Amino acid sequence: MSSQELPAGAEALAPHQRDFLADILASEFYRWCGVEVLEIGGEESRLRFRPRSEMLAPWGTLNGSLLNALLELPSFLALLPKLEAEEGAVTNDIFIQQLRAVPGDAEVTLRGRLLRRSRSMAWTEAEARVEDRLCATARITKSVVPTPR
Repeated sequence: MSSQELPAGAEALAPHQRDFLADILASEFYRWCGVEVLEIGGEESRLRFRPRSEMLAPWGTLNGSLLNALLELPSFLALLPKLEAEEGAVTNDIFIQQLRAVPGDAEVTLRGRLLRRSRSMAWTEAEARVEDRLCATARITKSVVPTPR
């Protein structure tokens, strides 16, 4: 990953964290969704995307299941700066509230925040907004696990 591709705050990441971020950004799913990481660090992350036509329900709003999946990313990226080289994180509990439909032509901002990290667990929250309107929130508990990297 070149420094021009790094989101704000990524320069403070350790090399193994930058590598993990590069792998995530290279993921076919996130590339297909058009997710752009804007900021990472300080136990928070900020991303954005604009729904593709294939992501829309028949009535023109973002499919809620896709939004649910995308809320995982800002949650994980908020935790990433706290992960050691041999650590990864997997979701073991997630609670999502869909508060309003996301218009299919809107830019969506995703934010993640690390609430607490222990040796083997992490608690995060994530949200999706269109302009200043809150569309979805998530509380996500992650298990910190050894990574096969």
